[in-house]
Amino acid sequence: MNSSPPSPTRPGFHTITLGCKLNQFDGAAIEGELLRRGYREALGPADAQVIVINTCTVTHKADAGARKLIRAMRRASPDCTLLVTGCYAEREGDALGAMAEVTRVFGNREKARLGAILDELGIDLRETPAPIDRGCDNVTELPRALHFGERSRAFLKIQEGCRLACSYCIIPEVRGPSRSVPPRLIEQALARLIEAGYREVVLTGVNTGDYGRDLDPKLDLATLLRRLFDRCGPTRLRLNSLEPLTITDEIVELLATEPRLAAHLQVPLQSGSAEMLRRMRRNYRRERYLDVLQRLRHAVPDIGLGADVIVGFPGETDVLFDETYDLIEGSPLNYLHVFPWSPRPGTPAADYPDRVDSRVQRERSRRLRQLGADLSLRFRERFEGKRLDAVALGNRRNAPYQRALTGNFIDVDLPLDSVEPGQPVNVRIGVSTAERTLALAEGSPSWA
Repeated sequence: MNSSPPSPTRPGFHTITLGCKLNQFDGAAIEGELLRRGYREALGPADAQVIVINTCTVTHKADAGARKLIRAMRRASPDCTLLVTGCYAEREGDALGAMAEVTRVFGNREKARLGAILDELGIDLRETPAPIDRGCDNVTELPRALHFGERSRAFLKIQEGCRLACSYCIIPEVRGPSRSVPPRLIEQALARLIEAGYREVVLTGVNTGDYGRDLDPKLDLATLLRRLFDRCGPTRLRLNSLEPLTITDEIVELLATEPRLAAHLQVPLQSGSAEMLRRMRRNYRRERYLDVLQRLRHAVPDIGLGADVIVGFPGETDVLFDETYDLIEGSPLNYLHVFPWSPRPGTPAADYPDRVDSRVQRERSRRLRQLGADLSLRFRERFEGKRLDAVALGNRRNAPYQRALTGNFIDVDLPLDSVEPGQPVNVRIGVSTAERTLALAEGSPSWA
């Protein structure tokens, strides 16, 4: 929002961010710094003098996709400055730096030095450069310059890194231990986003529910949320993903009573098998996971609940997979993110025996994705004829519909130009199919 039209007289930049919402925040910081230095948002990679690829490394496919993208961007703009950052750059910086297409690699720990890196490369178009804004001195500070382009929602980092030791996960290596952004900085950043016109802000991190344990004095996520609601006015906040054991009674109460907190949570499951959870080194049992979901559903009947699930982890037999399938089928979950297991070098699971055949992985993934689609349709059909609060997201590409996202994470189609993008709106839910949910705009939510 609040982006100016491109000017053909200034050199352009093009950024591509892969992966999670925390990476989306980092991408917005990179764009904000480039704009501050006099660049414009290019019409596309061929129009760009600077290209930044912000990578993900959660699977081997993500790594391969990043390398393919690097080569494609160099072909599109042969003379550009091509920068590569993100989690893959943190883990395999030397390998990426050896690619002929790449100008410079900087990992997550160097993102805080973005201003200095751009200085080193001579990327500053101001005739009289302003005092250098390094953005932040470390990863638990927040850059002032954020640019989310035409997005109707903003992301705000409140936490970085993870102290868990899941056997399959490379993220603690590439993002570091759990660290919290001081609440004063979060409040200031939220105020700037609200002033820029955003009416939904997604609070993000690697392990967001771990927020505040490292601060002095200690703080918790529920306390931070209450402080933000005292200051955010008619703006909706959304918690994206919380680990099961971080969902406290206070968080459940806020979800049930605060209309400006979106009724939606992603609660990572990974497996519904006790044996697989043990091998994955997850810090909960399947019974505890189900108890968390049941508490949420009881307190917030309309809440949208999602889960991440890993398929084909080493040692997963047909029987153990069926335990996962049956748990999900009988749970309050409403949608799934399904990932075939991929060995990450340096993680304990990369050396586990009894790997699952790739064809079996694909079939199990297909079955779980179909189950997720069935759960989603069943959930959306519950609301036919009912009103839900939403935020308008803009027009769908090449379609005569406008998108809106409800608080409980239903992506609906409104008639074109029903409401200005980014604005809160009440929607009357219509017919749902496997592919879409129709709705009509009907006024504004009470919190707006």
